[in-house]
Amino acid sequence: MTKSPSETKLDSTTDRAWLLRKAEKIVCGERNQDYGEPVENMKRTAAMLNAYLGGRADLDSTDIAAFGIILKLGRLAHDRGSADSWLDICGYAAIGFEASEDQKSKKPPP
Repeated sequence: MTKSPSETKLDSTTDRAWLLRKAEKIVCGERNQDYGEPVENMKRTAAMLNAYLGGRADLDSTDIAAFGIILKLGRLAHDRGSADSWLDICGYAAIGFEASEDQKSKKPPP
């Protein structure tokens, strides 16, 4: 479990800066190495959920990132002090943004 800044202060750095640096390290390093490129992972997950939904919806990688945030919000409803859930929300938000930028670059110009 990730220690919160209140458990381990890093100099006089703010809590939010600590959380964002930690999220960057995880999203751009550990998780990326463990699970591969996050946008590709979200695309695979979207394909699996679309198959499960049987055409009831057409999900994309940004939807999956948003669902990840929703999942973590549900966990925060139980424990608002969970540094891991806040950290994961930062990561899902960054991946969602990357996925939306990826989608924009693939759209044909109007």
